[in-house]
Amino acid sequence: MSAVAKIGLLAGGSLFVLSAAACSSSDPVSAPADGSAPVVSSVPASTAPPTESGSTTPAGIAPVGPGAPVRADRQLVFATAQSGGRKMLTVGSDGVVALTDRLGDKALFVPSPVEVGGDRYLLKTAKMIEGGEAWCLHVNSPGGGQPLNLKTAACDAGKEDQIFTFPLAPGGKGRLIEVGGMYVFAEGADGAVVVQESGEGDAMSSFTVRDQGKSTIPHLGD
Repeated sequence: MSAVAKIGLLAGGSLFVLSAAACSSSDPVSAPADGSAPVVSSVPASTAPPTESGSTTPAGIAPVGPGAPVRADRQLVFATAQSGGRKMLTVGSDGVVALTDRLGDKALFVPSPVEVGGDRYLLKTAKMIEGGEAWCLHVNSPGGGQPLNLKTAACDAGKEDQIFTFPLAPGGKGRLIEVGGMYVFAEGADGAVVVQESGEGDAMSSFTVRDQGKSTIPHLGD
């Protein structure tokens, strides 16, 4: 073989090796042990970010909508539909109702019907018990030109400012919380929970309800 022919043969072999190497670096190939043709994967590599191990859904999340029915002697959570159930009503250290994103004992409330089978309720604290009795929420006036709010007080079914109803919100987006002819509003920029008459701008917040089990409030004779 002439020197020219040998050079051509070597050059051609080098080009073949380079071409094969380029193909193997661009396509994921699995080589079966039985010597059959390699299979090229058509599944792209995942680009999704890794998830944190042990992550859980926040405790307050609830479906946007009315949620669970309001029933007597059930422990209920009232979360704002606007927050997707993340922000819940809770009793603060001063007894005033505020918003929280942590599900705890002070965020549990128990409806107690004023009349058997009726839809008008006292709204009691599920876990805040003193002298064997729960507290009830009522419309409170802090004075000084501040808006009305909800605050704990001794239960009294004869007081209209302690009587709650829970009608469906327009469009079925949740439930309204009505007390003494006014409505609970919990969507202000400052995060405060206030009570206002309907018609005062966006004065009615929609809430989604979550049932947390049977009430453990002691009954007379227990």
